[in-house]
Amino acid sequence: MNYWLHRISHVAELSYPLLDRGYLTIGFSDFSYKEMIDCVLEDDWAYFNQQFQDFWGRIPRPRYSLWNFLKMSKGDLVIVPSQGTFAVCEIIDQRPLLIAETFSEDLKSWDGKPISTNGIHLISPHGNAFDLGFARKVKILYKQIPRDKFADAQLTARMKIRQTNAAINDLKTSIETSIENFIANKPIHLHALIIDKTANFVLDTIQNELNPDKFEKLIQAYFKTIGATEVAIPAKNGRNKEGDADIVAVFEPIKLIIYTQAKFQKGQINEWGTNQILDYKTNQESIADGYNKVAWVITTANTFNERAENLAKENEVQLINGLEFSKMLLNAGIRSMDTFL
Repeated sequence: MNYWLHRISHVAELSYPLLDRGYLTIGFSDFSYKEMIDCVLEDDWAYFNQQFQDFWGRIPRPRYSLWNFLKMSKGDLVIVPSQGTFAVCEIIDQRPLLIAETFSEDLKSWDGKPISTNGIHLISPHGNAFDLGFARKVKILYKQIPRDKFADAQLTARMKIRQTNAAINDLKTSIETSIENFIANKPIHLHALIIDKTANFVLDTIQNELNPDKFEKLIQAYFKTIGATEVAIPAKNGRNKEGDADIVAVFEPIKLIIYTQAKFQKGQINEWGTNQILDYKTNQESIADGYNKVAWVITTANTFNERAENLAKENEVQLINGLEFSKMLLNAGIRSMDTFL
């Protein structure tokens, strides 16, 4: 399967109605005969060029667009840009069509005027032949995809090329990602892209520049940045203490307390921290103070083991790995945390 870009560059008043009917078109009406299709399918470049020389008296560069159009194969995907949007079509014919093969009695132009044919060309109500010579039968997979929401920089730039069409196999990943995001309704957002591309760098810096104490202070700073009215580190090894919390964040306006275990580690961590914070939260819930209490485990590690994940699911403990916490820091605004550290 190949990927193509093909723009409707002229005769829009008829080309777009034909596209709605499943026909992608191109001009070159002077060469709308079967032998022209045959020579391209047989890779007869000499015959192809000679037709232009004989009929036009020159061999123009735009002829490459016709060659590309006729060389498209069944199953190829074609990006068709229009004003602010683009469509994704699949070639479903076995061979190109002469434009007259797209005619039907109810064919009309954009303004609702009926179209006729002389057997070779499509004819306007005024008796003029439209400069359309060939068509491909297509299945429109997706249409009116907003460029600004679903086309990345590379695909957007390519849709601005001046020639009628081009092979764009090098943009396979960009095209497939655009389609996936359109289906999932996940538009491109600069903020989200920056967060995703920066989070690994933030995590690497935390792991290599901080220590366990500074990591706890960073978590404190995070809670203060997102609006905690009070953040404290409980006394270690207190009497009758069950479990352990490294940071306690109170959000007074919404009557919420978050108990957090901080684990400054790499790789994978076990269920120890999850058990500790769960025991601490369970002990604190015996205090009837009207607050909703939740438990978190924040780590610089990549993952939690299976026992930790199962324990967290069963007891509604929030597990936050290093990459996720890095994204949380970026969303909260790292610069503002300097005032708390």
